Amino acid sequence: MLVLLVGVVTYLAGPVLRHMPYAVIPWPAHGLTLAVLLAAPTRHRVRLAAALLVVVSMAAALQSGNWPRSLAAACQLLGQSIVITEMHRWLTRGRHPLRGTIAYAWLGVATVFGSIPTLLIAAAAVAIIGPQIAPGFTVLAWWIAAVSSIFAITPIVLAPSAPFHPDARVSPPVAWEFPAVAVLYGVALIWAFFTDGRIPALPPAVATVPFLVWAGLRFGVRGYAVFAAMFVVAVVASSVAEIGPFGAFSPDPIERGRRAWTYLASLAGPTMIFPIALAERAAAEARARGAFAQLSAIIKSSGELIAAVDRDLIVIAVNPSWVEEFRRISGVTVTPGMQMVDAVSALPLDADGTISHWRQSLRGDHFMVTREIGDPSRARDEYEITYSPVRDERGDVVGASQVVRNVSNRRRVEAAAADARRLEALGRLAGGVAHDFNNLMTAVVGYTGIIAHSLPESDPRQADLAEIEKAAIRAGELTQQLLAFARRRVIEPKLVDISGLVQGFMRMIGPLFGSAVRLKISTANDLPQVSLDPVQFEQVLMNLAVNARDAMPNGGDLTIEVKPTPFRESTGVRLSVRDTGVGMSGEVLARIWEPFYTTKELGRGTGLGLATVHGLVHQAGGEITVESTVGVGTVFHVLLPSAAPSGSDSAAQ
Repeated sequence: MLVLLVGVVTYLAGPVLRHMPYAVIPWPAHGLTLAVLLAAPTRHRVRLAAALLVVVSMAAALQSGNWPRSLAAACQLLGQSIVITEMHRWLTRGRHPLRGTIAYAWLGVATVFGSIPTLLIAAAAVAIIGPQIAPGFTVLAWWIAAVSSIFAITPIVLAPSAPFHPDARVSPPVAWEFPAVAVLYGVALIWAFFTDGRIPALPPAVATVPFLVWAGLRFGVRGYAVFAAMFVVAVVASSVAEIGPFGAFSPDPIERGRRAWTYLASLAGPTMIFPIALAERAAAEARARGAFAQLSAIIKSSGELIAAVDRDLIVIAVNPSWVEEFRRISGVTVTPGMQMVDAVSALPLDADGTISHWRQSLRGDHFMVTREIGDPSRARDEYEITYSPVRDERGDVVGASQVVRNVSNRRRVEAAAADARRLEALGRLAGGVAHDFNNLMTAVVGYTGIIAHSLPESDPRQADLAEIEKAAIRAGELTQQLLAFARRRVIEPKLVDISGLVQGFMRMIGPLFGSAVRLKISTANDLPQVSLDPVQFEQVLMNLAVNARDAMPNGGDLTIEVKPTPFRESTGVRLSVRDTGVGMSGEVLARIWEPFYTTKELGRGTGLGLATVHGLVHQAGGEITVESTVGVGTVFHVLLPSAAPSGSDSAAQ
C-alpha cells in the first residue's frame, strides 16, 4: 500500500512540488520512500526496493514523459534510501527509528551523511554525460530536498509502527480531548497560513509549537504524528497557493517550496524527539515497575529474613518473614518509613550492636555476624546476619540491607549430632575395652577355680580365692553392660507383648522398691507387638526403675505406663517411666547419656545405667527422651516401633 502511495504522490505532486527545474521526483517522495524501507522487515527490503524502483520510475516517466531521466532519478532516490537505511541499521543494530531518542538521533545522522554518496555519484554522472541528462540539477538543491523531506515526513509515516504500545502520556487524555484540540489546531493553522491580509495573521510559531507540545505530552508518538501531518499539509498547501507567510517570500514556486520544506524540517522533525523521549521513559518505568514487582515477589516468598534501610537508617523494605520474626522476639511491628533506631530500641541488650552493624554497612563494608538477639522475656535466638551496602548506578552507597537466618535450630541439630558422634566413639572404645577385659576376667575365674580345686577345703586361702572369683564375676557383669552400651552383645529379637512383659517383670522386682515407693502400672489393650530382645528390654526397664527409686530417697510415686503412639508413620509403643523425685537440672540432663557419668555418691553407681539404656533402645530401633524438673520429678519416654499392625488396624484394613 505504501509503495503505491509513493507512486501516486510522485505522479500527482511532480509538477507542483519540484525541488529544482525539470525535476521528476517531487519533494515528499524522499521521506515516503525511506519510511517504506525503514518500516519493512530486513528480509523484505530487497523486494520492496525493486518494487519502489519500478513504481517511482513509471510514475515519474508518465508525468514527465522522460523515461531515461525518470529511471536515473528513481535509481538515485532508491540508492539514497538504501544507504540511509543500512547506515541506520548499522548504527542502531537494527532498532526501530522511533524506538528511543538515541535511535531517532541516529536517523538524523544517517540522513545527513547517508544522502551524500549517491548524490556525489549523480553529480559525477551529470558532469561526465553532460547537463542535458538533468537540466537544472544541483547537488545542494537535491540534498536540501532529501534531508528536509526525510526530517518532516519519515517520522510521521513511521509513527503507526512505533514500538511503544501504548504511547507514553503525562496523564491519560479524556475522550473528547483529542478531537477538540485537533479542531482548535486546525483553526490556528488556517489563521496562521491561509489569511489574505484582511485580518492579522497568527504567528506560525504561536499556531504550531504549543499544539505540537500538547500533542506530544498528551497523545503520545502517534497523536503527535497526526498533528505534525496537519502542520505539513498546511505549510505545503499555503506555499503552493501562494498565500500566507510563505507566499510573500518569492514569486518563484521552487524557492517558496524550499523555504517551506526547510521550515517544516526544522520544526516538525526535531520536536518528535519529545514524545519519543516520554515514551522511552514510560517504557523504562514500566520495565522498572515489572522488575520491582518480580523482585518484591521473590523477596516476600523467600524463606530468608530480609530488610533494607537508607542512609538515614529509615526502613525502606522488609519482607513478611523479617517482620514476623522481629515481632516475635521484640513485640514491635516494623513497617517501611520507620526509623530502625526506634525499632531496635525495644531490644536494649542488642540495640547498640545492631545500629553499629548497620552504620558499618553504610560505610561500604560487606560482612557477616553471628549473635544472639531478642528480648529474654519473649524469645532470644541465635542469628546469622549478612550485611551488604546498597549502591546506585554510580557506585555510591545509598543504603544497606541485611539477610537474616535463624540458626538456633541448626545449632541444636549440630549439637545433637555431635553428642551422637561422641557417644558412638565412646561406645566403640568401651566395647573394645570390655571385650579384652572380659577375656582377662575369664582367665582369672578359670585359674581361680583351678587353684581352689588344688587346695584342701579347710585351707584358709579358699576364702581369699572365693572373693577373687566374686570380684571377677562382678567385673564380667560390668563388661556385659559395656558391651550392651557398645551394641556388641549378641541379641535375640522376638515378637513380644510389651504389656505382658512389663507386668510380669514388675511383679517380680516390685518388692525390691520397698513400701515407701508406690508403684503404679498402666497398660493399654490391643498394643501392637514389638520385635526386640526380652532380656535387653528387662535390663532397660530395670535401669529406669532403679534410677527412679534412687531419685526418691524419701519415697514417692513410680508410674509405669504403656500405650500405643504414632511413631514413624505407623503405630508404635510408648513406655513411660515417671517418678516424683528430686528431678535433674539442665546441666545434668545434658550429660545423662554419657558413659561413666553419675550423680550418685561414690560406690553406688557405675555411670553405665542410662548409657546402656540409650544404647539398647537405639539397638532395638527406638528412641528415648527425658523430661525433668528440679523438685517435681522425671519422666523417661521410650518409643519402640511396631513389628506388625495391631489387631484393630488389621480389622480396619
